[in-house]
Amino acid sequence: MSSSSTPPSSSTTTSSITPTKTTPTTNRISSSTKQTTTWKDAFAGACAGAFAKTAVAPIERVKLVLQLQSSLTTPTTTNQQLQPPKQQQQQPYLSSYKNKSALEIASLIYQEQGLAAFWRGNVPNVLRQGGTSAINFMLMDVYKTTVHSVLLQQTMKWPSTRSLPLRHKRRSVWSSFISGGLAGGTTTTILYPIEFLRTRLALDVGTSSSPSSSSSTVSKSSTTTTTPVPRLYPRGMRDVFCQTWSSDGWKGLYQGYGIALVGVVLYRALHMGGYDALKTEWMYYQQTFASNSSNSTSNSTSLSWKERFVAAQTVSLMAGTLCYPIDSIRRRLMMQAGTVPIHKRPYRNSWQCTTFVWNTEGLRGFYLGLGPNLVRSLGGAILL
Repeated sequence: MSSSSTPPSSSTTTSSITPTKTTPTTNRISSSTKQTTTWKDAFAGACAGAFAKTAVAPIERVKLVLQLQSSLTTPTTTNQQLQPPKQQQQQPYLSSYKNKSALEIASLIYQEQGLAAFWRGNVPNVLRQGGTSAINFMLMDVYKTTVHSVLLQQTMKWPSTRSLPLRHKRRSVWSSFISGGLAGGTTTTILYPIEFLRTRLALDVGTSSSPSSSSSTVSKSSTTTTTPVPRLYPRGMRDVFCQTWSSDGWKGLYQGYGIALVGVVLYRALHMGGYDALKTEWMYYQQTFASNSSNSTSNSTSLSWKERFVAAQTVSLMAGTLCYPIDSIRRRLMMQAGTVPIHKRPYRNSWQCTTFVWNTEGLRGFYLGLGPNLVRSLGGAILL
């Protein structure tokens, strides 16, 4: 009896301790499932970003009109049918947006252009948000893996007194910073024309598609009667693209591109470095407070999601404020593309634009529209 029952027991024991073999098919299925989940997360993030952009689009358009109010008074020659007398007729209407507060500009947009005008230029803004999510998804991991391996191969040979784990951690931080800058630069390069279209559409303050359909209105902020100008781009993105391409070619779509790259690198450096520094100081304060408090039993070594949100938004608002002058310069350069011949434009490059704004408007000229921009950033983060 014992000999007959031994083989099944041995077989059972053997099968129970035999490890399950992972086949190539299993690996492929697992990798495919993980990739599908990542794509779903990226798509969900893009949809959430598009929703947030659409929700705060009215604030962003007020910010752009306030930021670029000086560009509205420049006569445009993109539409060859406009003659000089008609250009001069536009001036009182366009100047009504100058030297106004954000609430006054919002009121003017509503009264003269209608409620839907607050979302003028939102379509390219949503496209840019989706493109940013897709590019970051496709390239961020590639850049991070490549940069990290290069840093390890090239810099780990250097003599150092630091421990090996600390050196690896520092290389990881640097690789995240460099890969983030590369991803941001790639996104800016590919999607810059869409940002250009969005800016030009937002600054189209016309009220009708043709001069014959425009009617005289009385501005409530003054006693003068003004004639609304026709829209510069009644067909939207197609008009902006065609008019800019016909006058400046592809270079017109990249006005301000150089200073924009500088802004991307600076913003990411301030955002990433500032967030790590603030998080470290916050955790140090918590640990110090917990060790000095006799009633405290908390030994947490990480921040809660609320604390991380507050830290991230604080750093984001500070970085956005410091980099805001760069955004103002690049958008002013955008606004002069396709307007007048190149040799007659007020800004030949970003440096001349900087000196011109400083000499004529002072520091305030670089920060026009900062208030609505901070509200827009905070509102978008809360929605997400």
